[in-house]
Amino acid sequence: MQVRRRNILKPDTDGFRYTFAAMPKLKFNPLEIPNYTVEESARYLIVPVSTIKYWSIGGAGAAPLTTVYSRRPLLLSFKNLVELYVLESLKEFHDIGLPRIRRSVEELRIEKPSKYPLADYQLATRSRKIYLEGDRDELINLTASGQHAFKAIMNPFLKRVERNAQGIAERLFPFTSRQHQQNPDRAPRVVVIDPRVAFGMPVLVGSRISTAFLMSRKNGGASISKLARDYGRSETEIEEAISLEEAKAAA
Repeated sequence: MQVRRRNILKPDTDGFRYTFAAMPKLKFNPLEIPNYTVEESARYLIVPVSTIKYWSIGGAGAAPLTTVYSRRPLLLSFKNLVELYVLESLKEFHDIGLPRIRRSVEELRIEKPSKYPLADYQLATRSRKIYLEGDRDELINLTASGQHAFKAIMNPFLKRVERNAQGIAERLFPFTSRQHQQNPDRAPRVVVIDPRVAFGMPVLVGSRISTAFLMSRKNGGASISKLARDYGRSETEIEEAISLEEAKAAA
């Protein structure tokens, strides 16, 4: 039996140009990329790990109050950090009860066209209520104190979240110690978390010098004065940046 062979035509490569379909580029929002472990988040925000987990994944009969994309392992995005920062500030430094915060924020997350409403909208106050900036939907009704008290307590915290013209959080200036957290009006803004700089790790403001790198150099024997000279910063700035890492190491 005669088997017919197929003639496999090969293109003449002389003067032939192979073309490939352009692969579509995946667009990632650096503000929403899962990048921080629970432990890192707790250290940067000076919040217990248990609280970070409770806000992020909920508990028995309690839904989470921020949207996470990765649970195994549990990784948080920059927007998650901002939401947790706002939530914890409301609870700890304005003495607003957890049930009231949870109820209000759960309703807010259902009504607002955002997965991260506390990161995508600025808070404002009118009368004795907390609102989202430019919106009439009430978030929390302040009954224990008035507008002036709220501003005096919350503004130093909210001002550490830098937002763009649309109100979306873009940078966070973490407290470098618990002492600064307890005295926010006097707390320096030496360290910044910016998801577009150094993969979102804490760095000296206006640079790409991470606090972790400064800590490693100090552990390697470099003095504070030498680090200050090497990077053209004040010794106070170097000390503040390293204090964040020392707080992490002690946690």
